[in-house]
Formats: sequence, C-alpha cells, structure tokens
Amino acid sequence: MNSRTADIDLGIRFIVEPSGARLTSDEAASLRDLRPAGIMLRRRNLEQRSSYHAWLQTYSALIADCRDAIGRPSIIVSVDHEGGAVHRFPEPITRFPFAATYGSAPDAVLEVAIAMGEELAALGVNVSFSPVADIHSNPKNPVINERAFGTTVTQVESAAVACARGLRQSGVTPCAKHFPGHGDTSEDSHYAVPVVAHARDVLEQRELIPFRALIADGIEMIMTAHLMVPSLDPDNQVTISKIILTDILRGELGFKGITIADALGMHGIHSVVTGGTFPVRAHRAGLDLFLVAGDTVSIADAVRMRDEYAAAISQGEVDQASARTTSQRIVQFIETLPQPTVREVEPEVLTRHAALAQQLSENAPWSSFKFKPVGFE
Repeated sequence: MNSRTADIDLGIRFIVEPSGARLTSDEAASLRDLRPAGIMLRRRNLEQRSSYHAWLQTYSALIADCRDAIGRPSIIVSVDHEGGAVHRFPEPITRFPFAATYGSAPDAVLEVAIAMGEELAALGVNVSFSPVADIHSNPKNPVINERAFGTTVTQVESAAVACARGLRQSGVTPCAKHFPGHGDTSEDSHYAVPVVAHARDVLEQRELIPFRALIADGIEMIMTAHLMVPSLDPDNQVTISKIILTDILRGELGFKGITIADALGMHGIHSVVTGGTFPVRAHRAGLDLFLVAGDTVSIADAVRMRDEYAAAISQGEVDQASARTTSQRIVQFIETLPQPTVREVEPEVLTRHAALAQQLSENAPWSSFKFKPVGFE
C-alpha cells in the first residue's frame, strides 16, 4: 500500500467464501490480509449429515472465526436462499418449495419471506441473495425457470417486492437478482455467456419492470447477471458494462444502493476475472462488490484482485476519489446491517414453518417447469 491508496479501504470491495466447515489457517491469514466486506455461505460450509446441535456448533465457530480474522466490527454474512434446490442449510432449517410454487400469491410470498428471514437471522445471516426478479419467459431456460416467481411481469413484480419486504421485516437485507434479467436465456451463466437478444423496448416492457418496482420500494442491493445484452451494450458483459450499471441502472432507473457481481467463479465471467483487468473494468462500470465465490476461485484470488486494484489506483488507471467513494458507500451499507448471533431456532417456529412449506407444496398447481439443480451447491 502506498500514499495513493493509504486512505482507501480496498478489502471492503470483496465478499469471499471459506472452503469448508472450518476455517483453515491459510484462509484465516488471507482474511486478515484482505479484510473483506464479509463472507458467502454454501453447502460445503456446513456439516450436512450431523445433528442440528452438532452442525450448528461447528457452523457458529466458523462464523466467529471468520469475524475474528476479518477484524471488522460489522461484516456481511450472505447466502443464496430461495427454496427448492437453492437451499444450503441442513435439517431442520425449513426447505420451502421453489418460488414458482406460490409466486402468484403475494401474501404467501410475504409469509414465506418472513419465515425465511427469521431462520436466516438465527443463523447469523444478514444478506440474502433474493428475490429472484427474473421472469421465466423462455421454456428452454436451464437455470431460472422454477426459481422465478412466475412467467408474467405482473406476477414477478408483485412477488419480488413482497419477498424483499418480508426479508427486511425479519432483519435480513434482500438483494434482487439477476439484473437486467436472466429469464429469457437458453444458456446457463454458470457454464456459458448467455445472450439476451431482445431490443431495448422489449426489455423496458418486461425484464426491467420488476427491477424498477424493487428500486421504487427501496431495494438495498442488486446483483448483476453474467450476460451479454447487445441492445444495451454490444461490447461488454453486464458485470463490466458502464452503460448498463451506471447509465441505465443508476442513471435511468435511479438505483442508489449497492451493486454486486454474481459469483465470479462462474464461467460466464471467468475469462474476464482471470485476465488481470477485471477489478479495473468492474470499478469503471459501476460495480461495488466483487463476490469471489465458486469452485474455480478462492480467498487467495480475492487477495490477487485486491492487489491488481491497488496497483491500478497507484498507477492512475483508477481515480482515487471514485475508489474512495465506492468503498465508503459499502462501509455505510454494512453499518446498517444487523449482526445477529447464531442460535437455535425455537422448535415451535420450525414446526410452524414446516407446516407452511407442506401446505404450499400440496396446494401448488401443476407446473410445466422443468428444472435440474445447477450452479454452486
């Protein structure tokens, strides 16, 4: 660190994930060096076959060790938690059905989101990467389908807002995804770079509407999709597009919160991430948080990207003032987050939530959605 970066919080730009249920000594050292904004959790961070008391005890120690190594008074503890196959925690944490099961009923969406939020808060989680604001408009979509609240603008708009409100009511900050809309693709960004081929006016009338509604409702965080949208920016993926993230999302849609990349271990962005220029391109585009998660990246990669970013600031490739402003925005966001202590969920609460999940599953209309679990478990 030199005089040009001395007063800029570089590590705050990163969210990372531990490799297992216990923090290794090397990971602890990297966390102390990086001092990231926080962590993301996956199935691999939990003892999936242990009793509730046993896995919760190990998990609680992992969270405490991460907090201690990061050394910040407040951190982000985040997870993908949507229901269906997008569920990381072992029993008895409630596995709600996919969003498509109940997405046409905003009251049910609100009830589920409140219940999810109650359990997540008990697990020390303060950011949930939900709601999914994508519209399932392509039957061949291999990754969104049942994860979407529905197939129409009206369904998804109402449900996404209800979900965000329910999580917020339980003390968990929502993060809408995947901007500007991953619903009408025939490829999965975990494995390829999907293309949304529609004209701008089609996107305005469909994909962008749920995000507009969420922004009007005060959504705090929005996650980018690793897509190409040629009608908006023919040259850059969304995650590194100034046109999409700054001109459209912040300028035209009026979003004032935190932007975060979808997992940077996904193949839809991996070649850019490993090219040595990603932090600079992402910063210039208007991306705030770098989610260094997935099987092809590690905490060590986040340290490398931090160093690339620091070098770019030192060499004048990144404006110091803009780097400082972005870091300060993230710090201010984290200061608003509760920092809940990990604890057991009361048995009566789990019983009530399990009954709700069962009721929703039994009453669900027949669905033509076809889904195979994909992505990072």
